[in-house]
Amino acid sequence: MNKQNRTINWLFAALLVSALFACERTRTVEEEGTATDRDTTIVTTTGETTEEKLEELRGWMNKKANSADTAIREDWPQTREKLRRINEDIERNFDSLSAESKEEYRQLKHRYENWESRQERRQRQPLNPTQIKTWEEQLLREYKDIAKIEPTNIREAYLTFMSTVRIKKRNWTQNDWDYVDYVYGKLNDRLGQIEGQISTGDRLKIRTLQAEYLALEGAADTRNMLNSVDEK
Repeated sequence: MNKQNRTINWLFAALLVSALFACERTRTVEEEGTATDRDTTIVTTTGETTEEKLEELRGWMNKKANSADTAIREDWPQTREKLRRINEDIERNFDSLSAESKEEYRQLKHRYENWESRQERRQRQPLNPTQIKTWEEQLLREYKDIAKIEPTNIREAYLTFMSTVRIKKRNWTQNDWDYVDYVYGKLNDRLGQIEGQISTGDRLKIRTLQAEYLALEGAADTRNMLNSVDEK
C-alpha cells in the first residue's frame, strides 16, 4: 500500500511540475508578444518608416538623377507623383528624423527640386539631337563616342569632361546645363555597363569627379533660380 501511495504521489508531483512549466512557458510567450507589440509601437513612433522613405528617395536620386533620362521622360507624370508622395510623407514626419537625416533630406530635396525643374523644361522643349552631338564633342572630345569608352580609358573620359565643365561653367545658360547634364548622364550609363571591369583606383577617382560635378551643377541651378526670381 505504501508503495502504491508513493507511486501516486510521484505521479501527482510530476503532473504538477509539468503544469507549472506549461504556465511559465505560456507567460513567456505572452511577454514576448507584448514585447513585439511594444517594438511595433516604437517603430511607429521613432520614425523608422520615415527613414525608409528617406532611403527610398536617396536610392532613387542616386540611380536616376545621375543617368540619362530618356526612359524617365516616357512615364514622367507617374514618376513625378510617386516622388512627390515620398517627399510629402517625409515632410509630415520630418521631426522624427535624426539631425543627420534631416540635413541629408534637405540636400536631397534641393537636388530633387532642381532635377524636377529640369525634367519639366525638357517635357516642354526636348533636347535637340544635333545639339546633343555638338555638346558630346565639346565635353568629351576624343571620347565623344560614349558607347565605345573602355574600362581602361573611362577615367580619362571623366577627367576630360570635368576639365571642360570647370573652364566653361560660368558662361553656360540654364539650357546649356540641360545638355551638359544629359551628356553626364550618358557617361554615367556607360560607367554602369563596365563598372565591374574598372580598377578600384579609377572608381574612387570617378566618384570624386562625380561629386564635384554635382556640386557645380547644384550651384549653377541655385544661381539660375535666384536670377529668375530677380527678373520677376
